[in-house]
Amino acid sequence: MSSARSNSLQLGFEDEHLVVAWKPHGLLTSGNDGRTLLHRVRSLIGGSDRKAVAACHRLDFPTSGWVVFGKHPDAIRLMGEAFAARQVQKRYVALVHGRTPSAFGTHWDVAEKSAQTHFCTVARGRVAGAGDVSLVEATPITGRTHQIRRHLWGCGHGIVGDDTYRFEEVHYQGKGLFLCAHILAFEHPMQPETNVRVSAMPSKKFTKIPFVFQSEFIRTLRLSSQA
Repeated sequence: MSSARSNSLQLGFEDEHLVVAWKPHGLLTSGNDGRTLLHRVRSLIGGSDRKAVAACHRLDFPTSGWVVFGKHPDAIRLMGEAFAARQVQKRYVALVHGRTPSAFGTHWDVAEKSAQTHFCTVARGRVAGAGDVSLVEATPITGRTHQIRRHLWGCGHGIVGDDTYRFEEVHYQGKGLFLCAHILAFEHPMQPETNVRVSAMPSKKFTKIPFVFQSEFIRTLRLSSQA
């Protein structure tokens, strides 16, 4: 699904039921503050119906990526059920400390609830102030709060820029969390014949790093986004 820009808001999908919009780093998904992604989506839709729009899930404040919004109560409810039933496929990309294995997984409880994440290393290199780092793609099987961040930290490969789950051995001086939800896919809850899949390049903070920009992973994503 190709994305488009409108009034500085990047959309991956929109119909009369749903909107899938890109959340930049450092922006709340929703809340009472006018500086939220929800506020931007409502402003784009306009009209009296905009007040019914709500987020069907959330991304952490420092995380960028795709977020699904419902335009009316039925869509919001059905998408919420799809997330709860693990029927939404999500992929994240993260820059982490250290050299990670080619593929690894974690199945550790988060907040006393079962949590599982699969990881695949797609590039390795070095970053000033962080030393050896790895670019990993994460596929969460469950959707617990801070699941990816906690799992990576727990196996000794905390995310670069994560001030909550710090990697104490290295003191990265830059700002911001290197975590991005770059792919989202699901069966439309109100139109079962429609499969929604949105994909985007990771945020610019990733592609500004030379070894990341030159990786086969990014080259493949770039080619697929141009197809």
